[in-house]
Amino acid sequence: MPPIEIDQRLSGSNTLITDVPQMLQNLPALPTVSTRLLAMMGRPDLDLKAVGTLISSDGVLTAEVLRIANSSMFGLRSEVRSVLQAIAFLGLERTKALACTVAIKNYLGNALQIPALQRAWRHSLAVAVLADELANWTQADGAEAYTAGILHDLGALGLIAMSPARYLTLLDEAASTGIPVIELERTYYGVDHCEAGGFLAGVWNLPAFMGEIMRLHHAPLTQAPFTLLGLTHYASRGADLLGFAVANRPLTDPPSPNALEEFHEQLAPRQKERVNLNMADLQLLIATRVNAMES
Repeated sequence: MPPIEIDQRLSGSNTLITDVPQMLQNLPALPTVSTRLLAMMGRPDLDLKAVGTLISSDGVLTAEVLRIANSSMFGLRSEVRSVLQAIAFLGLERTKALACTVAIKNYLGNALQIPALQRAWRHSLAVAVLADELANWTQADGAEAYTAGILHDLGALGLIAMSPARYLTLLDEAASTGIPVIELERTYYGVDHCEAGGFLAGVWNLPAFMGEIMRLHHAPLTQAPFTLLGLTHYASRGADLLGFAVANRPLTDPPSPNALEEFHEQLAPRQKERVNLNMADLQLLIATRVNAMES
């Protein structure tokens, strides 16, 4: 599957786009390796060798997974030289999560040179690594939380692909006015990225729970905070708080309520003992991990 190609037809238009579903449906599908890995997510009966063979079937994907596995992000004492070694050292779900990240990055291709898409992608990386960290606070599955985070804003990536200049104008307006991005998306596109993500999840046959996360991660949380949706919800708000918002606003005092403090308050006493809620330390941790994924 070739990398995504940005649609330039509407770059200079200020009129409302009326055929968003059709334009989203015309986007190229996610790579086969990605969709197969996502379909395997959470299954306890997986054949490790089959997963390794699937990832290894793509040479570029394999090389990038091994690069990240050997990066400072994981601090492994031994060099990882094969996908099966990565699975042995990092675990199956963690290796799958890395492979999905690389596959989506390759899918975006040269489009990542567009500022709006760069910011959206960096936000997704931050949400992924923060969701992983929040899962660690609760002793939940960090790899699954990471995967949910990396995919939660696919709808925004789709809207950007439809019209990058329009989305960049939208982000500039959000930064200058303080109007939430999700509200401006409805003005500029007629749908927001949550609706677009839910639509794409159906078109690309992603697991149903992933479609739910794409649709509901900005909605008031009605599930327990430690579910995949809850972790993604708080990680998305927390990433904005730590300086990884899609809209390039200057950092000011934390909003009220502070999403990370709110999440921390819901931890059990024994879980709170394991957590350092120093915002500067947490920002450095997330930035270091994001940079390791990008470099």
